[in-house]
Formats: sequence, C-alpha cells, structure tokens
Amino acid sequence: MADRAHDHSGAVPASAGGGAGGRVAIVGMWQETNTYAPGATTLAAFEAFELLDGAAVLDHHRGTGSVIGGFLDGLAAAGGGGAAPPASAATDGGAAAGPGAEGGGAAAWPGAEAGGPLVPIGLFSAGAWPAAPPDAATTAALLARLERALAAAPEVDGVLVNLHGAMVCEGAEDMEAETLARIRARFGAAVPIAAVLDLHANPSARAVALCDAIVGYRTYPHVDMRECGEEAAALLARALGGERLATVLGKLPHLTSPVAQGTASEPMAGLIERAEARAAAAPGVARISLLPGFPYSDVARCGFSVTATAALPRADAPGREPTLADVPAASGGGADSAAADPLAAAAGGGAESAAADPLAAARRVVAETLADIEAHLGAFATARDDPAAAVAKARGLIAAGTRPVVLADLADNVGGGAPGDGTALLAELVAQRVAGAVVLLVDRAAVAAARAAGAGATVEVALGGHADDLHGPPVPVSARVVRLGDGRYTSGGSYMTGQRFSMGETAVLDVEGVTIVAMSEATPPFHIEQLTANGVDPAAASAIAVKGAVAWRAPYGEVTAAAIEVDTPGCCPADPHRLPRANAPAAVDPATFQIDTTGAMR
Repeated sequence: MADRAHDHSGAVPASAGGGAGGRVAIVGMWQETNTYAPGATTLAAFEAFELLDGAAVLDHHRGTGSVIGGFLDGLAAAGGGGAAPPASAATDGGAAAGPGAEGGGAAAWPGAEAGGPLVPIGLFSAGAWPAAPPDAATTAALLARLERALAAAPEVDGVLVNLHGAMVCEGAEDMEAETLARIRARFGAAVPIAAVLDLHANPSARAVALCDAIVGYRTYPHVDMRECGEEAAALLARALGGERLATVLGKLPHLTSPVAQGTASEPMAGLIERAEARAAAAPGVARISLLPGFPYSDVARCGFSVTATAALPRADAPGREPTLADVPAASGGGADSAAADPLAAAAGGGAESAAADPLAAARRVVAETLADIEAHLGAFATARDDPAAAVAKARGLIAAGTRPVVLADLADNVGGGAPGDGTALLAELVAQRVAGAVVLLVDRAAVAAARAAGAGATVEVALGGHADDLHGPPVPVSARVVRLGDGRYTSGGSYMTGQRFSMGETAVLDVEGVTIVAMSEATPPFHIEQLTANGVDPAAASAIAVKGAVAWRAPYGEVTAAAIEVDTPGCCPADPHRLPRANAPAAVDPATFQIDTTGAMR
C-alpha cells in the first residue's frame, strides 16, 4: 500500500507500507426499486431477505453463488490463503473480541476471518426483493445501521461493496451514492473501493465517482453473480498490490425494455462482445460493464450506462504521467468540474490527450461503446401479443404436442418490483380452459382461506388484483385446495445458489383444471423450486405462467418447450415509455466525468 500514500485525507490504511495483504471490509446495500409499484418497502422486507451485521454477513454468504459469496472466494484466491474458517472460529470460545481487545489484529474483530493475507471483515449487508421504494423510516434505519457498523469498524485496506445500482428510497433517491459516500467518509481516499452492480443498475455520476473499480453483471438472466464478486475481489487485490484504479462513466438518456436486454441474444450479445474487444485492445482498461438499466424508476439517472475501470501508472514509476492523485478531487462530472481538473480537460482522445490524461483510453472506449449502443437502439423495440392472443397461441402449440409453453407475464414482473398478483393471464387461461396450466400468483388472503378450509376442501375466493388497479381485477373462482405448504426452499439453480428463500405460506389450488400456486409473499421466478417445493412438476404442465421478463429463463430453460412473452398490464410494461415520468433521463459524458475520493456528504 506504500504507493497509495498520496492520500490527502489524513486516513491511514490498516497496513500502510505493508505490501499486498490486508483487511477488506464487506458491505452490501441492495434493492431494485420500482417507483411505479404500489405501497412501500418496509424494514420487515429487509429483515426477511437480508439484514446482517458483522460475522453474520460472512456466515450467510460463504459457499453460496451470491456476489458476497464471490467476494469471499475471490479474496481467498487472491490472497493465497485458501478457504477461510468460519467467523465463529476466529477467537477462543467463538466469541469474537472487539477492536480494542488484547492482541488486536483482524482475527480479533467480530466479522474478521484469519484465512490468508487478504482477510474479509463483515460489516453490514441489507437486501430486499425488488419492490416499491423503502419508506422514510426504513431508509433512516438502514443508513443508521450502516453508520454504526462503519463507526465500529477497524481500519481496513480495502472495501468490497455489493450494490444493485437502482435503489431509490424515500429520503435518499440515490441510495448507492449515500452508501458509498459514508464508506469514503469513514475510510478516506487512500482505501480502494470495488463495487459490483446489477446489469439493471442506474448508476449516478456521484456513485461511480466514489468507486475505484466497478464490475457489472455480464448476464441476464443473472447467472454470474458469484463470478462478478470474484472479479471485484481480484481488482481490489490489484489495488492493494500497488495499482491505482479509476472508473469512467458514460450514459445515454434512453430507456430500453428488460425483455430486450437478454444477454444471450441480440442486440445485447453483440454489444457486449464488441465492447469487451475494445476494452481488451485499450491500454490499461481492466473491465468494461454495459448496464442497460432499470427503466421502471422515475429518476434522472435512468438510462443506458457504460463503465470502464482502468489501471493507471504507478506513483513510483519512473517518468510517470500525471494521475488522479496529482489533482484535487472533483465532483461527479459536468463542465465546471472538467474545467477544474486537468485530467478532464485533457480528455477526448488522441496522443496528446492520452499523455495528459491517464484515463483517455477508458474514456475513448466508453464513448465508442455508447455510440455503438445508440446505433442499435432500434433493436431494443418491443412488440408482444396481448393476453388473449398469447393464450390462444399457447393452446395451439399445446394441441400440437409442444408443452410446456411458458407465458411470461411481462408487466407483472416480480423481479422488477411488481406485486405479482396480476390477473390478466390467469383470467385468460381459465376462460380458454387450458387444462394443465400452472400459474404462480401472490394472494395472501386466498392462502389464508385455503389453510382455514384445509386440503381437499373447496373455497370461494377472488384471486389476485388486490394491490392496485394496474394489474387487472380480482378473478372470482371456486377452487379446490390441493396442497398446503410453508413456502420455504433452497435454491439449487444458478441464481444465489445454495441460499434459502421463502414465499411465505403457500396453497396449491385447482380451478377448472388450471393449477394456481398461491404464495403469501411476492417472490421472483428465479427458482424452479417455487413449483417443485409445492409438489408441482413443471415438466408435466401444459403451460406455465411466470411473472417475469427474462430471468425466469435460467431456472425454467431446461423444461421449456416454447415461450411467449405477453404484453400484460402493470407497472413493468413491455414498453417503458408508457409510464408517466417527472424526471427525464440525463446523459453523462465520459469525456468530462470525474472521480471524487473525498466522500463529501453532499
């Protein structure tokens, strides 16, 4: 860490002058927020999904396919220490001592692991399923817990942060920037920060400016979360070994539909391939991330973002060119900050600017990638069948022997924050008598009625349509209670592999040959165990109605004979431009984008 001594904040890294090892703090703040979704997210939603402090952060994620699981694996690999022991084994008797305990050191900290030269220290992690914005009380509680964890933390050499990138809270419209600013304020400019972002992130200039390195998911469906965590840990290890990293952001003010953002098909597959080829050919560029964004959020930071993380010349290199350490930290972009910063003033390409601006290559790669994206925006246009036409098409396929047919309920996409109780497809499947069809639906009242009646009984219920007026009216039915369950399962698929989830109490209902898996809590269709744990064989279904756009393809891909994406009503419409907006998306020019390591609470 000796060549990070250019920090002007006064903060001293934990192992300043001590080489490439050190302590690495682990922090998480994660939710994809749909500002058009009904209701509000409360603290209970985080408590149900993830709200952890200290060693519990490491224990919860160790050995899983999550981003933080990847952090831990990546640190072990980069540090050469192999798998770390459980955090509870860090001290005698399993009770970790505090930072002032006799003997000190990382292993004496409650959240530290003695697993090798790079020691992870769990600080704080909060996460909730996509939904409406967290209310003001929840926002305050999350930030207060983060601040307490940071205040109690020991000095560290680096920080790994798991963020979504599209978290919007009441009282904190840019929750990622608020999180990163607090981390910077606690640890100072000399301590490198590497963050992982979801492919649907809407990163602001301020948030990116506070990071040294950013790794965005490459895949949608998101099957590379662990790998992205490992990659971020490897980049952080490079920074701890003496490299200076910085990240450039560029953004187009255009909204694209998630249904067109799948990375296995065009236009995304080609855009990513060409962008990574540009990055590989650009001197110093270590990682490029294409983030088409989350359009169901009425904030100016929406849009199609591109980030590029670059390695800058070392401070001790003979005859080195100017680096970010040589100029005052600036705010997150724009003409004023560019004028104050010679690095920005030099941006724009060419040999002369490259000599003055160590980020010139990264800026050029981002600008060229944005131009490529803009040239292909037409390929993101969406036109899909309405529910009646889609179900009729499914019936034809089933009659011809193609089954199961997956019907993707695009606008009631639980993975995009929708309530999951939309009734458009349910009503059509019942009306068109599609025997053997399966529908996943959120309806706590129907589950309660089924549990009160018991398995084998018949109940009269109005299914779905309770959250708001956007997703269709309730469907009155007479339903036979087939099975009751607790809704708990462990993911065996590619999304957060090995973690436990809960749908709340469940009831499997039969309505004229259509099976409804009713759940008490909105749970995205990221795991096929939502059916199998409730005794439903997906391969035996004629059709399966899932409430998602693209992510369902990972768990259901092996059993899907055909798929129909359906233009349903709701808060995640196939065309995001149908939703009213008070905040127009704002562009970010990579030529004038600036870093900010001060962590000032603006």
